[in-house]
Amino acid sequence: MENRVLGNSTTTSSQPAATHHEGRHVWVLTAYAVSGLALFGVLIYYVSAYITQ
Repeated sequence: MENRVLGNSTTTSSQPAATHHEGRHVWVLTAYAVSGLALFGVLIYYVSAYITQ
C-alpha cells in the first residue's frame, strides 16, 4: 500500500515538471521568433534605404 502511495506521488510530482519544460520551449520559440522578426525588419529597412537612393 505504501508503494502505491509513493508511486502516485512520484507520478503527480513529475507532471508539473513536464508542464514547466513545455513552457520553456514556448519561451525559446518566442525569443527566436522575435529575433527573426527584428532581423527581418532591419534587413527591410536597409534594402528600402538602398533602393530609395
